[in-house]
Amino acid sequence: MALPAVELPLLNGGNYLFTEKSAPCLINFWATWCPPCRAEMAALNRLYADYAGRGLGVIAVSVDEDAHLVREFVRTEGLALPILLDRGSRLASSAFGVSAYPTSLLVNGQARVSAVWLGERDWDAAGVRTAIVQSLGG
Repeated sequence: MALPAVELPLLNGGNYLFTEKSAPCLINFWATWCPPCRAEMAALNRLYADYAGRGLGVIAVSVDEDAHLVREFVRTEGLALPILLDRGSRLASSAFGVSAYPTSLLVNGQARVSAVWLGERDWDAAGVRTAIVQSLGG
């Protein structure tokens, strides 16, 4: 599946447009009401920090209806990664085919989804990091 060209609002203002220039990236669909989603966010934030300078975008897309809940969670957890808003999961389900949370899509340098991970992941795990490095081409 190719990365769909869609635009979503950023939690802190402005918009983010998914394009071929967005690749490679990891897109994580989550919600504040989802315990496994909440549990993996600190490790996802570490992944963002570790790979930001290496060409991998790490993007979290919240499907919460209430942006205030998302903002409070992000503030409380000290998250730095980009947070996009997809209220009610309209684009998550229609454009990305997401039906469960958390779901993460690994998009390779050719803007193609190379892996889909359903459920909570340990983003610090060696196997997950290896798959990410391979998607970056080395």
